[in-house]
Amino acid sequence: MILSLTFTPALESALKETGAVYEAGEAYRTEQHLKRELNTNVEPLTLVLQNEGSKINQTEVERLLSQIRAVPGVSSVVSATENPEQLSTDQQTQYSVIQLQNDLRETSAKANRAMETSIAKSTSAAIDAIDQLIQQTPPTLKAFLTGKPIVDQEIQRIGKADLSLVELRVLPLTLIALWIVFGSVIAATMPVVMGAVTVSVTLGILYLITFKLSVSIFALNLTTMLGLGLGIDYALLIVTRFREELVLQSVEQAIAQTLNTAGRAVFFSGLTVCIGLICLMLFPIGFLQSLGMSGAIVVLLSVAAALTLLPALLGVIGQGIQHSVIQPTKQRFWAAIARAVARHSLASAVIVLMIVVGLSLPFLSARFGLGGAEILPKTSTARAGVEVLQRSFGAGEIAPILLSIQTKSSDSEANILSSNHLSTLYRWVAQLQSDPRVASVKSLVNLDPRWTVEIYQQLYRDSSRIADPKLANVLKQLSHHSTTLVIVKSRTDSHDAASRDLVRDLRASELKGLTVQAAGQTANELDTIAIIQQRFPIVLAALMSATFVVLCILLRSVVLPVKAIVMNLLSIGGSFGALVFIFQQGHLQTELNFAPVGYLDALLPVVLFCVLFGLSMDYEVFLLARIQEAYERCGRNAESVIEGLEHTGSIITSAAMLIIIVTSAFAFSTLIFVKALGLGIAIAIFIDATLIRAILVPATMTLLGGCNWWSPRFLHLDRLKKLHPGK
Repeated sequence: MILSLTFTPALESALKETGAVYEAGEAYRTEQHLKRELNTNVEPLTLVLQNEGSKINQTEVERLLSQIRAVPGVSSVVSATENPEQLSTDQQTQYSVIQLQNDLRETSAKANRAMETSIAKSTSAAIDAIDQLIQQTPPTLKAFLTGKPIVDQEIQRIGKADLSLVELRVLPLTLIALWIVFGSVIAATMPVVMGAVTVSVTLGILYLITFKLSVSIFALNLTTMLGLGLGIDYALLIVTRFREELVLQSVEQAIAQTLNTAGRAVFFSGLTVCIGLICLMLFPIGFLQSLGMSGAIVVLLSVAAALTLLPALLGVIGQGIQHSVIQPTKQRFWAAIARAVARHSLASAVIVLMIVVGLSLPFLSARFGLGGAEILPKTSTARAGVEVLQRSFGAGEIAPILLSIQTKSSDSEANILSSNHLSTLYRWVAQLQSDPRVASVKSLVNLDPRWTVEIYQQLYRDSSRIADPKLANVLKQLSHHSTTLVIVKSRTDSHDAASRDLVRDLRASELKGLTVQAAGQTANELDTIAIIQQRFPIVLAALMSATFVVLCILLRSVVLPVKAIVMNLLSIGGSFGALVFIFQQGHLQTELNFAPVGYLDALLPVVLFCVLFGLSMDYEVFLLARIQEAYERCGRNAESVIEGLEHTGSIITSAAMLIIIVTSAFAFSTLIFVKALGLGIAIAIFIDATLIRAILVPATMTLLGGCNWWSPRFLHLDRLKKLHPGK
């Protein structure tokens, strides 16, 4: 931990906004092709200028732009004067496109850490310098700097600030809750120490990993969330069991028995959580792989600390941790619930199933997209700039569809400016302009509506002799030998079904001798969502299979693992339904302080599913391990279920409460993704610890009776039948 603390301060600068798109998809590959062939930067800065109520003073604008052009690191600025399409019809709003030198995204794949740091500092310095110039604009001229580099910078800044606030809120609340649970300051401190140690060591390891791999800034949020949550969870279980055993045995014997029972449950519980997070790495998306790797590390360290460091500390403290075991009144309370559920098992199961299914129903209407500037808070200038652009120029202005048109042949027809290809492009672009879904089209063959195809053919016959510098510049920007760029702007935003249908239709276009490939935000969303849908069944099968095997080994049954998996799916479904209800439909937006965007981030359900599948299994393992322990002793299913819930009801409730405290604190983040992630986990844990573990699990186990412990003889899992013949 001490070594890790020396690395941790440098971690934040090493983290970055990792790829949230499918980089092997057509859209991303097309973007790279356009960068190589046409030097097209698909992620420039955009300076939005607005003068509400009157026309913009162009003299002031040109003065500002000339200062920006002089900023070190700025390679070019395209203003509304050079491109009239960047000026609104009422002339009250315009925008300029700013290209930066040393684009980090272009060079980081081949750069070493020193070069990456240098480029990042250069980019950041250029952005800061531009921002300072913007602050000096007259009060009548509103200026907003936006674009992907700004959004990434804002996400990093807000994410770090939010994490610091969350930690300040979580630790005191957690300590108070643990003190209430244990009634002892020493006992209450142990779980917090475990969480702090786990998170510290994880962050140190992540810093070393960043020398070879990209790690997302969101890894900080996930590792803190899981590290504190699981570190406290596992320590709570072990400390509680240790205090129970300490009443009857010596310190050394109590520790041995604790690890043989609660320690075993922690090991298998951590294994199931780790399996879920490792499955995130099966998705070929950098963001998901980064979170999966970070999460798996923090879970493994949580288990390692709970099984090594914590017993060592307990051995040092010994009887000093003892104050009062779980109060008998609490045990009697959970025993009463278990008996009530056993008496009305069928009714209890049906009612809980109806409630959970009802909570899950909103997920059937879920819409998915990839977050951009809209995930930032309303106060963000980057988000405000995007909203001004959409109001003044149309919803599709900020996310144009970039079409790379390439020749198929390698002979004289390989030149995209040949007469035949120009004729094909001219007819096709004319069709695009008449499409009701299209707001505008920019290409080499519609520069002037008065020009015929013959004029374009004559004009480009010898492109090296074009005298007009503006036309020569447009030709350079939009074509290079076998490739030309066509920019299509939709009338709807990138998440709208019409925009997605348009991209699909464009990709399906058949042009004689030419191929059409689409890039841009909408195309990237389609590729990313498609690969998630393609890989998810594989991930689900791997996750369920691995979890099934682990639980079979732990429980020596094939029925209980299947039932545990079904229970997990129910609690996850309830959480997903709640997220659609809140974040897509916009309920509770005032209370949670966010502006709904009308969709769920496509990566959110994937992260939540893999995290929750293992995390929810925590309580299943704790409960079933205790029931199994009782069944091995007495051999009676009904009594074992009651005893298991009696001894774990209080501890599961306390553990769930602590994880809910930790994760729900992230619901106050100003980033919608982090807010939804924290709230989604908290909701699922609440459903899991109340409806599922307290009612549905004992109800279904009572209904199944002795079938709970069945396993095929060839698996050699039915050892219990030998212990209790005839039962």
